[in-house]
Amino acid sequence: MASNRNGVQRGSAKFDRPLKPRPRPSSPSPGSALRRANPAARNADAVPGRVRVAVRLRPRNAEEMMADADFADCVELQPELKRLKLRRNNWDSDTYEFDEVLTEFASQKRVYEVVAKPVVESVLDGYNGTVMAYGQTGTGKTFTLGRLGEVDASDRGIMVRSMEDIFADLSPNTDSVTVSYLQLYMETLQDLLNPANDNIPIVEDPRSGDVSMPGATLVEITDQHSFLELLRVGEANRIAANTKLNTESSRSHAILMVHIKRSVLESEDIVSSQNGDASHLTKPSKPLVRKSKLVVVDLAGSERVHKSGVC
Repeated sequence: MASNRNGVQRGSAKFDRPLKPRPRPSSPSPGSALRRANPAARNADAVPGRVRVAVRLRPRNAEEMMADADFADCVELQPELKRLKLRRNNWDSDTYEFDEVLTEFASQKRVYEVVAKPVVESVLDGYNGTVMAYGQTGTGKTFTLGRLGEVDASDRGIMVRSMEDIFADLSPNTDSVTVSYLQLYMETLQDLLNPANDNIPIVEDPRSGDVSMPGATLVEITDQHSFLELLRVGEANRIAANTKLNTESSRSHAILMVHIKRSVLESEDIVSSQNGDASHLTKPSKPLVRKSKLVVVDLAGSERVHKSGVC
């Protein structure tokens, strides 16, 4: 899972760190170990606004439990060091470093608070933010992001929990929320809320750089119930298939876009000087509309075709 919130480089599309974590040798050289142990190097990784990457290990499924499969044979998590070690064999392994390492015992609430909540808070402050899930089919991407939690409320995913926080922070009298739900399949952008709209163009404003999708359905929502209904409609229209890795595998990239408009008041302090004495005056507040956007992306499985059996 990856998340980004605009910090120092507000509005910038430049990321300071690649999305894909770099493998580290199992036996690092003294020089590389010294660089990682350098406090200045650690502080450089904590740059606001960069892409942050977290890894989540899902629990064993029923088939794996019947086969008595043990993840420890190939994966070793080191949450306190924020590292994951992949074992090639008994004597060789690759180590990866992440911003967060979440074990198979991590709850949906914990995942949301660590990965997505900081992004949602930035969006409520007026910045654009994105959360995306990447991984092989069957690793729990859709569960992590799109689970509705109808049977067990604790299973609610990032999409549902994000909207709960957004509605809790907005004023229904002055603020508004509109939502689009799209899928990218076979290099075509399709509307999950209106399946007949299956070839949506992507347009970039040459002046502002803003990207829009004219023709995509935009639904204004006012409460959590209407948002859940919208998710149900979208998921019903999403393309899925039975694969070797998952009986109901999402074969498209799903993109939830939440547009927020907030009314804010801005006052201006004026310093005036008379007879050598400075005094402060405050102009009456003027209403402004602050726009921001939250994007949640559930990517299709990243495995090779021969593993899933489906293109």
